[in-house]
Formats: sequence, structure tokens, C-alpha cells
Amino acid sequence: MKRLKLNDLRSLNLRRTARRLRDSVLDGWYRKGDPSSEDRKRLMMCNYTSNVIANFVGGTFWTGLLLHLNAGDGFIGTMSMFSLAANMLQCFSPLLLERFPKRRTLLTVLRGVLYFINVILIGLIPLFPADRQIRLYMTGAGVLIVNIINAFISPGLSIWHIQSLPNETRKSYFSLITMTVGAVVAICNLLGGWIVDIFAAHDMQYYGLLTVRAIAAVLCVVEIYLYFHIREYPYESSGDRFTVRELFTRPLHEKKYLYTIAVVFVWNITANVPGSYYTVYLLRNVEMAYSTITLINMLNVPIVLFLTPVWRRVLGKYGWFRTLSFSMSIYALHYFLLAAVTKERPWFYALALMLGFTFAIGINLSFTGIPYVNMPRENQTVFIGFYSTCANLAAMVGVTVGKYFILSTQEASVSLGSFVLTNKQLIVVLTGVLVSLAAICIRLISRKVGDDG
Repeated sequence: MKRLKLNDLRSLNLRRTARRLRDSVLDGWYRKGDPSSEDRKRLMMCNYTSNVIANFVGGTFWTGLLLHLNAGDGFIGTMSMFSLAANMLQCFSPLLLERFPKRRTLLTVLRGVLYFINVILIGLIPLFPADRQIRLYMTGAGVLIVNIINAFISPGLSIWHIQSLPNETRKSYFSLITMTVGAVVAICNLLGGWIVDIFAAHDMQYYGLLTVRAIAAVLCVVEIYLYFHIREYPYESSGDRFTVRELFTRPLHEKKYLYTIAVVFVWNITANVPGSYYTVYLLRNVEMAYSTITLINMLNVPIVLFLTPVWRRVLGKYGWFRTLSFSMSIYALHYFLLAAVTKERPWFYALALMLGFTFAIGINLSFTGIPYVNMPRENQTVFIGFYSTCANLAAMVGVTVGKYFILSTQEASVSLGSFVLTNKQLIVVLTGVLVSLAAICIRLISRKVGDDG
């Protein structure tokens, strides 16, 4: 084997290598000195902050807070239904937002209010001098208010931010987001899980959750600051005033856009069936530590970093819809592996997530562009609001199916020899079957509209 000589090492230009790496990361979406590129850089930072915040107050940490409040399975399912039902109000968002030729200040202030309630107030509810039931009611009210605010600002945020992402930049930008956000979130979740476990070791788990929320609150301030520095451009409008009825009927006249709606509807029904029940299963039945869960989720980092460029090429070749249907068909298998996780076989969780993370990249990349496929250029808040409403309606159907499946199978189990499946394992089996069927439906839709809609 030929040895690397000292002269060879000297010939390596580290500065040139670093410059090439930087150029490959920025290629396709960033040009130095370009104002819209600077906005895209701020949008990327906001993607990092919003995803970390969402994970610090949601996911495993949210389930931990609910368990600290002694919430039952029924209440946990109801919280998911509250969130989705409130977000169905997104279809009414244009009635407010289309009245404003400039919306940045309004949207940013409302985003700040949302974060204050969701991150700080809800996190402090366990400290309130009230009995268990009152605290649960207060939590439910807080979740409802947060999601009502979110319903009215989400379409506006989407249309405002997409202004800085012309078509030629989207695949490059969203590929980089998909590749890096997962790594940032996984590292932060590992840190959060480690913090909670340290407090839990001293029987102070709630204060660990509160510390994680304090970090999220700091990130909220950073994000709001960035929002105030993202440019806003004139919005295209037909100039016609529209009624509440038209909010629902106008999208129905856009036949090709309805295929986009059908795709997100089918996916959201199936993807939301498990809700938070599997996390409850891991924490209660498998007795898996927060840090263990987050450490296993760190597998997402190398998988996303190495495979996102591959999926980007797949997306470029096959289009949004076909890439989605293929990804879903294999992603469904990871649910069956999740059902095999037990206290004696915790390593199945890592195996399931490795498979899931690999094909989730294709799903996530597809949905970065699908909402805008075949969307008319005028009054886009109407169409993105309709899209989001249908997505949340479908998700609520999925959550409702999951909730009543869990409640009706509390004492049920299925024995496969010495292996026994509880209802929280059976629900992921059900999800795997439904996702497989959804992949077939989306493949049929893609044949109707073509590779890219």
C-alpha cells in the first residue's frame, strides 16, 4: 500500500477544500450579496429554532409532562384531537390576512404570543395550586388557544416565507433543510433527554422538563428576532373580495390542485393513528429512559446526512408524488418492527428507527413541495389554508381512530406463541397496514397527474 508522504499532506489545500465544501452546501439557493439569499439564510435559522422548540415542548417531553399531570390515555388522545380540530380553522385565515397588504408584524407578534402560552404558561401549569382535574382542564384550554392562534397565522407564514424561495431554489434549499434540521434536532433532543434524566434520578423529573422549556423559551426570542428581519414582498391578489363560502368552494374549482389535497389527506389519516401512545408504551411498559430514546433517535443524524443527497436525486428523477408513494410503501414496514419492541428486545427500536429514518427522508422531501404543486398564483392564502384544513381534518380522523382503538382495547392482547402484543403495539401494526394502503392510493393519484403534478 502506498504511504501518504509529508509532501502529499502539504499539497492539500485546506482552505480550498473548505471553500468547496461551503460552495456545495450553498449551491442552488444562496448567492452572496443577494437580499433574497440573506432571507433564505434567516429562514433556515428559523427552521432550526422552530423544530427544536417543537421537540422540546412536544414529542417525548410533552408525553412526559402529561404523565406528570397523571393524564390518562383518553386525555392524551383528546389533546391531539384538540390540536387538529383547532388547526382546521386555517381555512378562515384568509378572511383576516387578505385584508392586510403587509402582514409581517401581525404574524410575528401572534407567533410570539403563541410561544409564550405554549412554552411558558403550559409548562408552569403543574405548579398552579389546583387539583389534578383543574390542571388538566387548564392544559387543554392552553393547547386549544395555541392551536387556534396557529391556525390563523400558519397560512400567512407559509405564503410570506415562500416568497423568498423561488422555484429554482426550492429543491436545493429543502434538501439542505431536510439534511441538517434532523441532525440539529437530534443533538438538542439528546441534550434535553440527558437533562431530564439527571433530574429524574433525583425524583425531580418535572424540573428537568421545565429546564428544557426554559432553553426553548430562549430560542423563541431568537426566532422572533429573525422574523422581524425577513423581507416581505407584495402579495398577488385577484382584487376580488371573497366570502366564507368561497373559501371552501374556490379550491374545489381547481381540479388538479384537488389531487394535491387528496395526497395529503390520505397520508395524514394514516400517519396520525398512533398519536403519542407508542411513546407512552416506551416510557411505561418498556421503561426506556428519556436519554435512551433520544440517543437512539440520534441515528437519524448520519442517515439524513448521507442519504439526503441520494433522495434529492430520486426526487429530481421521479417527482414529488411518485417519490412519496415509494417512500411510504417501505416506511410502513418500520411500524411492524416497532410492534416487536419489548423490555427484553429494546434493540428492535433502533432497528425500526433506522429503517423509518431512511425512508422518512423521501416522505419529508416530497411534502416540502407538494403543498405548492398546481397551486394558483392568486390568493394563495386561500389555497394553503384549504390545504392545511384538509390536512388537519384528515389528521383528526386518524387521531380519533387511534384514540377509540386504544380505549376499546384496554384489556385486549394478541398472543403469537410466547410473544404477546398489547393494544399500544397493535396500534402500530394497524398503522403499518394503513400506510401501505395509502401508498397504493397515492401511486394511483400520481398516475393521474404525472410525475410532478
